[in-house]
Amino acid sequence: MPDACPHTLSAGSYLLGLLTTEETDEFRRHSTRCALCQWEIVALMPGALFLQELKADVLAAEQRLCTDRPVLAAVAAREPRWVPGCRTA
Repeated sequence: MPDACPHTLSAGSYLLGLLTTEETDEFRRHSTRCALCQWEIVALMPGALFLQELKADVLAAEQRLCTDRPVLAAVAAREPRWVPGCRTA
């Protein structure tokens, strides 16, 4: 696709806060004038918001039973190291 922007690959990392400060500033400046990157940000936003909520749930679960919430239980079962102090039983 000749009109593709190589910076669209950074949109997900930008939304999840995984870029360095310099990369974030550069992507933010670029995306203000790139319609493809703007579209990618809009397209990825629902997933990024879901992941932010999931991260908050994981962090809040440190002393609760992880089986209280189905999605959190699945995360704890697959990646117990993500949930310090979380008990699954």
